[in-house]
Order: sequence, then C-alpha cells, then structure tokens
Amino acid sequence: MNHFSKTLFGAALIAFTGFTVQAQDKNSGVIDYEVSQKLPPRGGDGGDEEGQVITINQHFFFSAGHGKLETERPNFGGRDRQGPPPGQGGEQGPPPGGAPPEGNGGPGQGGGRGGRFRGGFGMMGGGFVDLQNHKYLQTFTKPDDSTKTFFAEEDFRPAKDVKPGDKTKKIAGYNCKKATVTVRDETYTVWYTTELPFSYSPVNGLLPEPNGVVLGAESSNRSFTAKKVDFKPVPPEKVSLPGNAEKVSEEDLHNMRREAMQKFRDRQNRN
Repeated sequence: MNHFSKTLFGAALIAFTGFTVQAQDKNSGVIDYEVSQKLPPRGGDGGDEEGQVITINQHFFFSAGHGKLETERPNFGGRDRQGPPPGQGGEQGPPPGGAPPEGNGGPGQGGGRGGRFRGGFGMMGGGFVDLQNHKYLQTFTKPDDSTKTFFAEEDFRPAKDVKPGDKTKKIAGYNCKKATVTVRDETYTVWYTTELPFSYSPVNGLLPEPNGVVLGAESSNRSFTAKKVDFKPVPPEKVSLPGNAEKVSEEDLHNMRREAMQKFRDRQNRN
C-alpha cells in the first residue's frame, strides 16, 4: 500500500470512527419538553381559574433502549396546591396513555383542586419506557410500604385517524413532519422526527409512524414542544425499574391507585 492509499485509508477510518461515536452518543441523553395545559372551570361556576393555563417542564431521559419521563412540580404563582396523591412522587404522573375514566381507578380524577390539575395533565404524565419492546411501564408505591414498587406494562398503541400533512419544520434542531391524530376523542396536530434512533411519544397513541419521536403536539386543551435534545451519558439506574419491582396487571395497578386515592381523599376531608 503506497503512501497516498494509506492516507486515504486513514482518513476513511477516522471518518468512520467519528460517525460511529456520534451514532452511539445518540443512544443516551434527554429531551426537554415544555407542556401547557388549560385548566377546566371548577364546578362550572366560572371561578377565578376559568381559562387559566399552567405550563410545566418535562424531561425524557433515554439510555440503551430504556427511558423515563419526569415532570417538574408546577409553580402556581406563589400558591401551593395540594401535593401529589399517595404513591405518586413529585416526578411521576398518570399513565402516558391518558388517565382512565372516573371509576376505573385513574389517579388525579376529580376530588379537590389537586385532582383537577393532575387529571388535566393525565395524558402527559410520567413513568418508565421500554424503548426496545415499545412498552410504557407505569409504577406505583403504596403509601404504607415505600420499599415495594409495583408496575404494569402498556403497549405502544398505533395512532388512529392519521391525516399526514405536507408541511415540515424544525423543532429542537430536527426536521419534523406534520400529521393530525385523534386520541380519546381529542384531535392533535403532531410534529415528529425520524432522525432519532428510537421511537417515543409522551402521549400513547399519538405517533403517526412507528419509527418516529414526537417533538411537538397541540390540541384545544394542551400542547407540548421539545425545547432541547441533549445527548449525554445517562446512568442505567436512572431509566431502570427498581430491582424489587413486581409486575401486576393494568387493572390491579388501577385498583391500587384508586384505593390509595380514596384514602387520600378521606384524609383530606377529615382535615
């Protein structure tokens, strides 16, 4: 091999190595979302929160085929609201597939001002995600035994009533396609990219293509937009279920949450 060939081979090797490192880096990092939710009027009386919009920040951490969505506690303009229900930490929220109807044990359904807020954000809550097998993993810890964690699996649901759009735009530096999708009778304008090496949506059933990541969506009641995609090392334990987590059915998890919520409401009413 002559000197010129060696030079070309060396340059190609360096380029390939750099590409490989860059591709590997994209398997670990965090997506920062800004989420806005319109609060429903309390009791239909047109109170002081009529039309109020709450904005929160959410962070989706991903690493080696696993992920976790965390939600920051919102700021209510100096007025602290009722804390999270039992079994729901400050970072965790209702299932990403949407809070179940009242009576099915969904957290944050009805009952108190905290319930109104959490129910409203039900479709953009927290939890772990199995990115390899396309499953959301919702967790619950009983208030009387914080050492034990239960979890239930929810498969990624295909989007329904998808209407592809012909527009594109960049969000957080990524080219995104437009589509209209309906989830639980709510219509969203969705912006998603296929430039990331995994599939994910903060809302189950919102992803128009199975190999995309939703970076923006808006309905008449809520919206979320990715502000930043930051590739950086994420510790495996950050996105992994607790080692003692016990798998249960979705129905059992809903019943646990419903029981804990009822006890929580009873305590609030006594106070």
